Amino acid sequence: METINVIRRQTDRIRPSLRFQFDYWMLLTVVALLIFGLLMVYSTTFDYGWRFKDDSQYYFKRQMVAAGLGLSAMLVIMQFDYRILRRVSVPFLLGTFVLLGVVLFTGEELQGAVRGLASGSYQPSELAKLATVMYIAHWLSSKGDRIKDITYGLLPFSVITGTVCALIVRQPDLSTAILIALTSFTVFFIAGADWRQFALAGLVGGTAFIFLMFTLPHARGRVDAYTTALQDPSQAHWHVQQSLIALGTGGWFGEGLGRSTQKFGPLPFAHTDGVMAVIGEELGFIGSMTVIVLFVILAWRGFLAAKHARDSYGSLLALGITCWLCYQALINLAVITAVIPFTGMPIPFLSYGGTSLAITLVAVGILLNISRDAAIGKTLAREERRPQMPLQPSVVSGGASARREPRTPTVISTEAVPQTMNKEVADAHFSVRRRDRRRNLSGARGRRRNGRSGRR
Repeated sequence: METINVIRRQTDRIRPSLRFQFDYWMLLTVVALLIFGLLMVYSTTFDYGWRFKDDSQYYFKRQMVAAGLGLSAMLVIMQFDYRILRRVSVPFLLGTFVLLGVVLFTGEELQGAVRGLASGSYQPSELAKLATVMYIAHWLSSKGDRIKDITYGLLPFSVITGTVCALIVRQPDLSTAILIALTSFTVFFIAGADWRQFALAGLVGGTAFIFLMFTLPHARGRVDAYTTALQDPSQAHWHVQQSLIALGTGGWFGEGLGRSTQKFGPLPFAHTDGVMAVIGEELGFIGSMTVIVLFVILAWRGFLAAKHARDSYGSLLALGITCWLCYQALINLAVITAVIPFTGMPIPFLSYGGTSLAITLVAVGILLNISRDAAIGKTLAREERRPQMPLQPSVVSGGASARREPRTPTVISTEAVPQTMNKEVADAHFSVRRRDRRRNLSGARGRRRNGRSGRR
C-alpha cells in the first residue's frame, strides 16, 4: 500500500475577507462624532462668517474640506501595515521640531500667542501631538526592559518630551504642552518604567508646571481668577461664567439646534473652546451626555486595540493615541464646567479647526489599523488551533481487471502530515480522485445497461 501525505499550503497573504475586519464600533463612533461636530461648527459659525467673511458657510466649508482630507487619509492609513510608521517616526519628529522653530520666528501673533503659519491656518503644535506619540511608542518598544535603567529610560525620555514641550510653551501654549506631557508620561509608565522613575518624573514635571504657571503672565492671571472664583463665583473668568450660563440655560433637552443665544457674543470662541457649552445650551443635558458616551466608547475601543495588539509598538501607539484624545476631551470638559482653571483646549472632532480635525482623523486611522491587525491575528490563530478534517481515502484502480476483482487500493492519507506540501504530489492525488470518480460512473452505467438487456 502506498501512502501519500497531503496538507493545505500555508501562506502569509491576507484573505480578502480579512481585510475588512475593522473595529466597526470605533469607526461608527468616530463618524457620529464627526457628523455631530460638523453640525455644531455650522451652528456656531454661520453668524460669524456672515459678519466677517460675507458668507454664512465660510467656516463650515473649510471644516468640510479638512474633514474630507482627514477621512481620505484615514481610509488609506487603515489599509497598510502600521509597523511602517516606525521608519518615519524619527524624521517626522525632527520635521516637527523644525516647524515649531519656524513658528517662533515667522509665525503671526493671534490673541497674544504665536501658534500658526499661513495666517494661523496651520498649527504645528497639533502635528506635534501625533509626532510625539509615534516616536515615544517606537522608542519605548525598542528599549524593552532597559527603560528601567535611568540612563536608557528616564533621562532620554525627559529630554525628548521636554524639548517638544519647551518649544510649545514658547508660543505660548501651556495647555498643549501639558497634554503632550501627560500622554507621554502615561505611555512611559505603562511601557514598564520603574515607579521610582515615574515618581521622580512627576515631581520634576509638576515643579516645572507650577513654575510656569506663576511665571507666564496669562497663566498666572487665570490661576488667580480660578482661586478667586472658588470663594466668589461671580469673579470667575468671563469665558467660564458664560459657559456655565449656557449649560444652565439648556436644561435637560436644550433650546433646540441652532437656537443658542450665548454663541452670538457673550460666549467667546463658541466655535472652538466653547463648543461644548453651546451643545449644552442647544441640546441640553441629554445632548451633552450623548457626546460624553461617544467619547467613552472611543476610549473603550482604543484601549481594547492597545490590549490586543500583536506587538509592543502597536500596543503603545494605540495607548498613546487613545490617551491623547481622551485627555484632550477631559481637559475641555473640565474647563467648561469650571473644574480647573480656564485654558484654551479644543475638543476633538467637535471644535472648529482644520489642522486639529485632519490630524485627529489620521490618528484614528492608525488606531483602526492596529485594531484590524489584532482582529486578523486572532482569526488566524483560531484557524491554526482548529483541527484539520482528514481527506477521504481514495482507491486507485486501473485496467479492465479491476472490474472483475478487487485489488489492493493505494490510500491517500493525511496522517503524519509534513510541514510542507509537494505540489506535484497534491496534483497527482486530486487527479487520481477524479479518475476514480469517472471510472465508478462508467462502471455504474455499464451495470445498468447489462441489467436492462437481461430483462429483455
